[in-house]
Amino acid sequence: MPNFENLALGRRPKLSERVADQLREGIQKGDFAPGAQLPTENALVELFGVSRTVIREAISTLRVDGLVKAHQGRGVFVCEDISQQPFRLCSKDLSEKDHMEQAMELRLCMEVSNAELAAVRRTEADIQSMTAALQKQHAAHQSGELGQTEDFSFHLAIANATQNSYMVDFLRFLGPFIIPANAMYLMDQKELPTYQDSLRQEHSAIAEAIKSGDADAAGAAMRIHLRRGLQVNSSASNA
Repeated sequence: MPNFENLALGRRPKLSERVADQLREGIQKGDFAPGAQLPTENALVELFGVSRTVIREAISTLRVDGLVKAHQGRGVFVCEDISQQPFRLCSKDLSEKDHMEQAMELRLCMEVSNAELAAVRRTEADIQSMTAALQKQHAAHQSGELGQTEDFSFHLAIANATQNSYMVDFLRFLGPFIIPANAMYLMDQKELPTYQDSLRQEHSAIAEAIKSGDADAAGAAMRIHLRRGLQVNSSASNA
């Protein structure tokens, strides 16, 4: 049995995640070998000082992560191969500011290439999708909305124009994290219209470069756009 620290976690928010984190750490450190059986549900309840529901939720999380599997009537076992785990865009070791900055840096690396590929591979339908997204974003801003949904739709249209389904799927995965809505919420309302206008101008420059088939210009325009977004988000986090 591994020697866990702070086993009696108490009743706190996201308790099942805390249990799952400690079990995950034990598995990754080798305290539970591949194919080994985890302690019974009763033993885990006593070990962590939590309810059965918490333990079941924690085990469910580990199953989704590909770390354990349950055998009816036998118990829960560590998977033989734990190397293939789902990617998660979160870390308990990062502050909210660092999380947003690193997510934006990841986005920058991917979306500059997206813009370059889109300029080479775009179809007329892709151009129409980008144009429609720009028009919807403008309408949202005119009605006093932040327009982050329309903003995302524009970037998704570019990803579709790459004709690479992995690019599209990964951008959809990043979706909730990539638009710096917090920065816009914190922004002085007098400054917001100017910021939104600059967003539309930057988007238009990207769209025009893609439409003209200029990959270098498209990548450069996307880089300028995302670097400014990174700066705006960083400034808002420091405010």
